Amino acid sequence: MVNALIVLLIVVLVVGLIATIIVYCIDLLPMDGPFKQIARLLVIVIACLIIILKALPLLGMAIN
Repeated sequence: MVNALIVLLIVVLVVGLIATIIVYCIDLLPMDGPFKQIARLLVIVIACLIIILKALPLLGMAIN
């Protein structure tokens, strides 16, 4: 159980770092405001989904 929590913590840190870098790069792109906002939202949603998919087995829910 402790190993799974450590792995989840590492996944959260790595996914958070990668999402932060991608959002920073999106902010540097010369696009209109709404398109940047949608792109940033998509990155955050995908990052959250990855974290949730890694956390579900700890809660006893199988992912096929």
